[in-house]
Amino acid sequence: MAEEGAFKRRRADGGCGSIGRSGSGSGSGSPRAALAACHDPSSAEPIDVDVGGTRFRASRATLVNASTYFESLLSERWRAEGRGGEGKESDDDEGMGSRGGGGGAGGRGRAGRGRGSSSTTPPAIFVDQCPQAFELLLSYMRSGVTYLPRDDPYLCEKTLMLAEYLGVHGFLVSIKAVTMKNVSRREDYLSDEASEAAQFDVRFGSLRHAVDKGILPVCYFPPSDELRIKVSDRVFHASKKVLTEKSGYFSRFLASSPEDYWKEEYVSGENPDVMEVALQMMSSPNSAFTTMTEKFHSVSGQNVKFRHFYVQAILTWLDKLQLPVDFRDNCVQTITHTFNA
Repeated sequence: MAEEGAFKRRRADGGCGSIGRSGSGSGSGSPRAALAACHDPSSAEPIDVDVGGTRFRASRATLVNASTYFESLLSERWRAEGRGGEGKESDDDEGMGSRGGGGGAGGRGRAGRGRGSSSTTPPAIFVDQCPQAFELLLSYMRSGVTYLPRDDPYLCEKTLMLAEYLGVHGFLVSIKAVTMKNVSRREDYLSDEASEAAQFDVRFGSLRHAVDKGILPVCYFPPSDELRIKVSDRVFHASKKVLTEKSGYFSRFLASSPEDYWKEEYVSGENPDVMEVALQMMSSPNSAFTTMTEKFHSVSGQNVKFRHFYVQAILTWLDKLQLPVDFRDNCVQTITHTFNA
């Protein structure tokens, strides 16, 4: 019976929508706010938003549930006082009726007309921001799917900053969590999205700082494993994973700072023939043996002096690559065997 009485009181107060307006239960994205939105007829009210001259239309619930900016702007107080002035106009009319004597019915009549006038289409909310960025955020508000265009870094940056301005925190939590996973070069989250996002904040600080440092939006997208290595007029392709595992030199080049792993090209002044063998040594020693043999036989008379110079250049470059000791020793044995063959 107590529950039935509480339900009737909520009906008398205007339905479940009153739950979302009650102190601790209110808040964008909270269970009570979501429950209120389901039962509040005004949640489906279409709201026009003018962003930088482009008009968008979305339901009040869509905007309020995902954005603290719109949650505040479209609060019940703003709806009453800002979008038609229903509350204020009604009070004034009732006061005028009472001053005119016998004004109960008259006051109600004039208040009714005040409410009727609020049914006209209200002006759009103006937001002086980038419409393309807002379109991406509105798509998230509607679907919950996070998306940034990889081929347009500038639009990505504007979208991130606009999300912070509008308080679209769910969008930013998802972005930060994915970025933290990518920077750590992990396949999965260590915990939930919120915890990953918190780690991101501890490591990189503010969103603006992460953007200025080049962490975002670059590191939100999965890095390519391929590194192009340009040597003179030749281009080699190598695996970043292999390079960082086998070479201290490339590990520093690709991992000194988080965004380094997203580098796509390395330019070297090394001899291209030497670079070719050195890269093959790290990925496929047998291929390096074949390449060296072919190179030796391509020199007329198998010039011993050339062989010696070639082998020394390879050994010098292998030292520069800072290979693990055991692996380097195996490489030296392969080279020596090839040289004496």
